[in-house]
Amino acid sequence: MKLFNKNKTEGKKSKQKDAKPPERELQRKTKEKNLSSNKPTIKSNGLIRKKEEKVYIQVGLDFGTSSTKIVFSQIGKRYAKALFLGHKLPTFPEYCLPSIAAINGHGKLLLGIDAARYLIKKQWDSGFQRIKVIVAGKYDDTFKDRVTENNFYSYRDKNKLNESFTPERLTAVFLAYAMHTARSIIQEMPEYKNINLNMSFNICMPIDHYQNNPLRDVFINIFSWAEAIEHKWCSDGSSFDVLKASYETEKMEKLVPDGQKVHAVPESVAGIASYLVSLRKREGLHAIIDLGAGTSDISICNIHINSDETKPYWYSAKNIPRGTINIERIIADYLSECSQCTCQTVSDFIYHLREKDLANLSSSDRNLKGLIYNELRSITESDDYIKTWGSAYRKLKKQTKWMEVEVFLSGGGALLPYVHEVFSVPWWNQLRTTYHTSILPTPDNYDPGEGNAPFDRMAVAYGLSIPIPQLADYVLPADCSDHTPPPLRVRDLYHEDIYAK
Repeated sequence: MKLFNKNKTEGKKSKQKDAKPPERELQRKTKEKNLSSNKPTIKSNGLIRKKEEKVYIQVGLDFGTSSTKIVFSQIGKRYAKALFLGHKLPTFPEYCLPSIAAINGHGKLLLGIDAARYLIKKQWDSGFQRIKVIVAGKYDDTFKDRVTENNFYSYRDKNKLNESFTPERLTAVFLAYAMHTARSIIQEMPEYKNINLNMSFNICMPIDHYQNNPLRDVFINIFSWAEAIEHKWCSDGSSFDVLKASYETEKMEKLVPDGQKVHAVPESVAGIASYLVSLRKREGLHAIIDLGAGTSDISICNIHINSDETKPYWYSAKNIPRGTINIERIIADYLSECSQCTCQTVSDFIYHLREKDLANLSSSDRNLKGLIYNELRSITESDDYIKTWGSAYRKLKKQTKWMEVEVFLSGGGALLPYVHEVFSVPWWNQLRTTYHTSILPTPDNYDPGEGNAPFDRMAVAYGLSIPIPQLADYVLPADCSDHTPPPLRVRDLYHEDIYAK
């Protein structure tokens, strides 16, 4: 009996050992339920619908006076790619989105690529052009361009648009168009089809606009307005009327549901981003001169490098209302009168003129190069240019420090003849030296895209494609303290120290 009872007891223990505790059984059922809920769902037609993957895209919009350049990056991947627009316009490279608008014969507003196609056979400066400069000129007289402003209002009146069609409205509409164009092209790329893209946009703003309260507020409001228009565009689809939407969203700029996805970034901060991550970077004074069509952006900084960080201290910055537009006008007039020219566009001719053997130039070409040289010199001799350097000098009043400044050239004007010769000359005749000028270095992770976009044209857009938290820390001019070193201490000598005992 004892043996039987012993075996019976052991049997009970064995059953208890095999049985799973209630807690473990509950965990197993919960796990199975979670796994079953994560399985692909089957539609009624029998097709399996995969769970959409979310990818974060940072788009940089270099909103220029004559054209807008776009570079994008995928968060978590090490590349930044120039957007190929494929418009085949004879007057713009295929990596440039024309920053223009026009009204066709039916009274419809055309933007960007469509506007450029419509204006091909029109007068060279017809349509709505240089809208960014017009907006800046309304709020700051230093940026006022009477010719461009008069062209805007006369073209508006000629096409019977009312006074509510302001430069601010057109700027918001164009930026919404630029964002939507970028979104549409990126979404159609093979690697992003059937993927949920979460896009953010960085748009550049000159440093002096960024720190000028009236101008900063105006452009920030325009960016928000553009974001609201583009958000509505994504919802409404192909039947969208962008001009009508600008009136519907005018008082709703900050009501985009998913939070703000459009941000302003100081232009020079974006422009120097590639240099700050390159092996070429060095401590000391640097200047970035971005030669655009309507304006030239001059920014001067002192880069401090230590083991922990690289930090630029911006001493001064100025968006000068002088650009290559006059040079382009001169070339356009020359092409219209030249019967032997093989170049059809201004940009082609600039490249042609830059590469020519000087010994083979005709007398008319030599005269043209002289006009270009004088126009470039007019920038460096302007009060704005000289005062910008002088303002930077006041942050570091030590003349020897200003004997060596690295000058980077960018923008469409960087291809012009004489640029390196002109901008290597210091602003102050007391500085008996020549500055080293060069194009910004191309980073390893830059992809020029199908349009083979040169980096000197895309440097700002590249910097804008970097998420704001990843941009190097920086100090803007209004917040930068005086870096002038204190004078050397002079020891007062006593009589006994001067004369030998």
